[in-house]
Amino acid sequence: MTKTNYRILNDCRGMYEDEVFDTILSQRGINDVEHFLTPTEDDLLPLDSLLRIDEAYQRVDRAIVNNERIGILFDTDLDGITSGTIMTRYFRHSTDNIKTYIDEGKMHGLIGQDLSQFEGIDLLFIVDSLDKDISQYKLLKEMGVDVIVLDHHAIKEKESYDDYVILVSSQRNYENAQLSGAGVVWKFCKYLDEQYLTDYADELVDLAACGLVGDMMDMTVMENRYIVSKGLEKIYNPAVKKIVGGFEFNSTAIAFSIAPIVNASNRMGKNEIAMKAFLEDENKQVLAYVKELKKCKEEQNKEVDRLLPDVLKQCDTQVDKKMIITYIDTPYGVSGLLGNKLLERYQKPILVLKDIKDTFSGSMRAIGVDDFRQICNDSGFAKADGHELASGITIKKSDIDKFALYIEGTLPELESDTSINVDIQINISDVTRKLVENIKKIDKISGTNFKPVKVFIDGIDEYEIGQMSDYKHLVIKPNDYLQIIKWNFDGSFDEMEDHSMMNDELEIVCTLDSGFFGRKFVLKAICDEIKEVA
Repeated sequence: MTKTNYRILNDCRGMYEDEVFDTILSQRGINDVEHFLTPTEDDLLPLDSLLRIDEAYQRVDRAIVNNERIGILFDTDLDGITSGTIMTRYFRHSTDNIKTYIDEGKMHGLIGQDLSQFEGIDLLFIVDSLDKDISQYKLLKEMGVDVIVLDHHAIKEKESYDDYVILVSSQRNYENAQLSGAGVVWKFCKYLDEQYLTDYADELVDLAACGLVGDMMDMTVMENRYIVSKGLEKIYNPAVKKIVGGFEFNSTAIAFSIAPIVNASNRMGKNEIAMKAFLEDENKQVLAYVKELKKCKEEQNKEVDRLLPDVLKQCDTQVDKKMIITYIDTPYGVSGLLGNKLLERYQKPILVLKDIKDTFSGSMRAIGVDDFRQICNDSGFAKADGHELASGITIKKSDIDKFALYIEGTLPELESDTSINVDIQINISDVTRKLVENIKKIDKISGTNFKPVKVFIDGIDEYEIGQMSDYKHLVIKPNDYLQIIKWNFDGSFDEMEDHSMMNDELEIVCTLDSGFFGRKFVLKAICDEIKEVA
């Protein structure tokens, strides 16, 4: 197992708050600070720069004028749920003749779908899920179903999509290839607003922000930053409001509250609950759906805890390999979640597979190469579909050994640099309300390529120990206004009490936040790691 180290980029101990703020932004290469932190509508690329967007509008207009039957097929992750919700809620202003569908389990797009369910639909929207194989689109065309695909996934260049569907994608000569499915759908709705002189898309932008952050799009791209900034101004969607609760609505809330609860529903095979939750307006029903989603997350976590010990044993026997292959026996789609945990721990390509008839099928997670998905496909023994470093994968049982040998012989030796950059080092006395508010300005729109500010603090030697949720979460109180919090603390509370009594020095790596704890406003240090200084 590889040990994680922290690389401190700036020693800011004793600096004024504004100096620390400037240091962080300078280190991250931000020159026009005001523009970067407060993007404007001018950062949106022209709506008509999305190829075939006007053709899609023309087809929609015909459908609305003729009261045609419209179907909307949702994908299952947060980007897919928000994409479908944006489209459905937008059309509710014009027609009641809408039917919604959602992929089952971890299915993506039309592959494996029973197309007979779309009989009677005149216009079908497929959002956030483009099929590489156009055969299903051909069959729908023969059935008399017109299809509009609004998406952002990689396009198979040789496929003649335009013969069978209207494909509007951020991957078609569009300047922002990092616009997610929800971003494409929201911009399409903005385009419809321009044609109809309406402003319905404005109350759907919170969903677009959730999709962009949830799908880990690049948050240094100004168009993405504008959409997320606009979306964070106000929560319109009732389910989002219920999930976020009393916490601040920011990128962290999306990444660590909303995305996990939606992803848990599809891992546990209850995708329809997430779709219904985001489409519902009645308060009690929304609350009931959100409770079901939270239950899915609890059940998912129990299943991961059950599987993890055996999976770790399998991994520990393969630490000398370039790629680790593990096998799990579960009815649930948790292979990707396990893959994420193992990748963080072992820092090399990981496969988490299930035995399904003549194949092994599951998830691939990788690090250290640009496109491990392509390496897998080039082997001729595996089929990987998804993102470059995170995808689904299927391998025939008869080919698994040949595939493993191919990877061992093809993959270069990976340099295992597990260092994590920490933006600043400060003293506990440097943590002031102004410093925290400055850092929150930076963290508000964060994500891929622009992570929340990491802070290293040492010299913590006077503190009290507390706990929340019956010894589930650790709270360390070095003074009256700061609380150091470690969620889901897996250490010993008794040992922490002993450290407190002996004034043993602690050091932490954390992100800084603020808010009410009960009725008291406090500053918070949310810890990645708490370590006793020997």
